[in-house]
Amino acid sequence: MSIGLLMNRDISGLILMKKLALNGSAKNRGRIHGEQMRDEISAVLDYYRSRFLRDRERLQSHLDLLMQKVLSFRPHYKVEMDAIAEAADIEPFWIYCINARSELMSSPIECSSVAFPRQGLIGQNWDWAEALAGKLALADVELENGHRFLTMTEPGMLAKIGMNSAGLGVCLNILPATRKLTGLPVHILLRALLESQSLQEARSLIEAHGAGKASHIMVADKNETIAVELAPDQPWFQSTEQATYLHTNHYFQPGQAQPTSSKPCTETRLKRLEDGLLYNPQLNLKTMMQMLDNNEKPFPVLRPYSYHELTGNAGTLVTLIMNLGKRQMLLREGHDPEQGFESYRLA
Repeated sequence: MSIGLLMNRDISGLILMKKLALNGSAKNRGRIHGEQMRDEISAVLDYYRSRFLRDRERLQSHLDLLMQKVLSFRPHYKVEMDAIAEAADIEPFWIYCINARSELMSSPIECSSVAFPRQGLIGQNWDWAEALAGKLALADVELENGHRFLTMTEPGMLAKIGMNSAGLGVCLNILPATRKLTGLPVHILLRALLESQSLQEARSLIEAHGAGKASHIMVADKNETIAVELAPDQPWFQSTEQATYLHTNHYFQPGQAQPTSSKPCTETRLKRLEDGLLYNPQLNLKTMMQMLDNNEKPFPVLRPYSYHELTGNAGTLVTLIMNLGKRQMLLREGHDPEQGFESYRLA
């Protein structure tokens, strides 16, 4: 099995996202990650330390609850995180915080997701803090059993969004939280989903470990998409039997927490995605790109950097689209719709 770099330069000539090749044991994968991302981890931690709860004792107490879930779920994930910390010369506590950061500082920034289930196409814009721009990585991870996945992720984080050698793709939107989140961290669940061999296995993982979060996840193969809103009480699976499925940053499930100040933005972006289908009825890669490239103000889907009270300056850091029938990933950094995509295949 191999990863093929089909296009190795974007049209603007900018430096491309850093690539990591992680293989061998959990300890070896962590060591490579920590060594190659040492500077980026340090820089990103400067940002996160300013955003996490400043009371170390309270932060430690919350993190301990989350790490207990990790240890009872898959203890070798901690081995990998510890190896990242050692290689990057960082206290392990902070690597744990990075991997649990969506529960420690839940901030529903304006991500938008699109699925064309019958075409095996899923994609999203990932919006987050400008402090992480230029510090992300595309990790090509090969496990000891030969299973492989590609994930666009943050420095020090085991996984985020991506696709695997079994033909599954995974996307994420953060949702608003009104209470303390103490479930298995969502980025740990994403890592496990990327290790799944089938949609049924992925669904079982979500059913067993989906509570205690505030996120929306899509998992798809070339024939089907499942989508779920993860809430503090339980996971709520959404209907994906229609030709298209769209989600932004508010719950569809009745009775769940609703955004406050972000409500006009998330609802407007959802309407823009819906309107995009009126003008582009063909459900293909071009249509998905055009939908995710909508930069109409005041609430653009493809968002330039602007101030957000929870994160500081934030905007679209990455647009990622997956053609699961072809095992193809299209990846673009930044919020310039004229910039080209990098293209990768798992074969």
